[in-house]
Amino acid sequence: MSQQAGNTTGYWSNNERDVTPACRITPNTPNDVSRAVTHLARSKCSFAIRGGGHMFWAGAANIQDGVTIDLSEMSRIKVSKDQKIVSVGAGARWQDVYSKLEPMNLSVVGGRAGTVGVAGLTLGGGNSYFAPRYGLACDGVASFEVVLADGRVVTASPTHYPDLYKALRGGGNNFGIVTKFNFRAFEQGKVWGGFVVHPPSTTAENLDRLQIFNAMSGEGVDNYGTENQIHTFNSSGRSVILNIVIYTKPETDPEILRPFTGLQPQLSNDMRITNLSDIVKEGTPPSGVRNCWASFSFANNATILAHVLSMADEAFLPIRGIPGFSGIFSFQPMNRQIISHMGAFGGNVLGLDPDRDTFWLNYAVAYTSPADDSRVYALTRAFFEQVEAYTRSQGQHIGFIYMNYALPTQEVMASYGEESLGFLRGVSGKYDPEGVFRDLVKGGFKLG
Repeated sequence: MSQQAGNTTGYWSNNERDVTPACRITPNTPNDVSRAVTHLARSKCSFAIRGGGHMFWAGAANIQDGVTIDLSEMSRIKVSKDQKIVSVGAGARWQDVYSKLEPMNLSVVGGRAGTVGVAGLTLGGGNSYFAPRYGLACDGVASFEVVLADGRVVTASPTHYPDLYKALRGGGNNFGIVTKFNFRAFEQGKVWGGFVVHPPSTTAENLDRLQIFNAMSGEGVDNYGTENQIHTFNSSGRSVILNIVIYTKPETDPEILRPFTGLQPQLSNDMRITNLSDIVKEGTPPSGVRNCWASFSFANNATILAHVLSMADEAFLPIRGIPGFSGIFSFQPMNRQIISHMGAFGGNVLGLDPDRDTFWLNYAVAYTSPADDSRVYALTRAFFEQVEAYTRSQGQHIGFIYMNYALPTQEVMASYGEESLGFLRGVSGKYDPEGVFRDLVKGGFKLG
């Protein structure tokens, strides 16, 4: 374990790079983490936990003038002899995981952008190209190696510490520091996928086809097909529509995805048979700018999606001229088929309705000047309040907020529902009675 002056390299967003800790600890083993947590808890010293460092907001995985526990050195990826379990250190990134497993024709349920960290994505749920087949990344974890507030290192699984195991499937950093994720492996070869880009003139057709796809996928029609539709904005207004189309078999032009690959006109199309590591590399957003994100959920209704986009046209007007502006709306199906996997092995804590097809929306703005932070954040908060009011008025509002896209002021844990929130608070009180991860760890989304 090393200890050094604050270092802000390795963070995806400049919001986080601007935060300077007084000290950065880089552990190599769970015992190193245990010693650090024990000392910090005894000293009542505020600290942050960094896995991949991809969360956008300042203080999410870093801390001004406190201590950052940087897990980047704990990034080992090991496959069990029977090839059923892949053990991944909390400092690993998805690009490295897929690259390790592909020569063995294996994979795990994981992220869709290569530079995203394993830890943060999984603890927040973790959408995946494999979600229709296996659920979210958190649902693919067989066990978690966790350092608790009192320094104990335990392995939480469906049979050992089952309440802690369930809480970690979507509960974030409220219970301890996960140092290793043991994922269930499955056989996986190449995929057919890529980006299909359409002009804004195809918006209505794209949204109608997305609604139909979500309903079909929710019914379990061809669980190898996934679609993520991104509507982009620039300083002039709407730019392009990017369909990220993935079929997790090496088969070209499957019927379920033809509505997107066949829609004309197209500005570009790079669909090909390739490795997943190639796909997630292409899907990695650029780093080195400032970011503001927010998360929403809607019913599977193309009319609602179209109206929200029209609301965005108005909302973005005041900031379209700021330096470096770009914006996206990413509509991601979250349907009955995906949710059907979430109850396995004791279930996760997200509280999603198993009988309803929905969309998760990732609203994201990129820009370059710190002077625009407050303006962008204020606009974002006002916008999602307007969207919530509109969707409620239409009976189409879904209260769930996906942690990994959320603005820091959004009530993520409460959105899981009263039952899940009560369970999570109980687990927190049991394993962290002194509130170390509640009070000393300022980043993440708290239980309230």
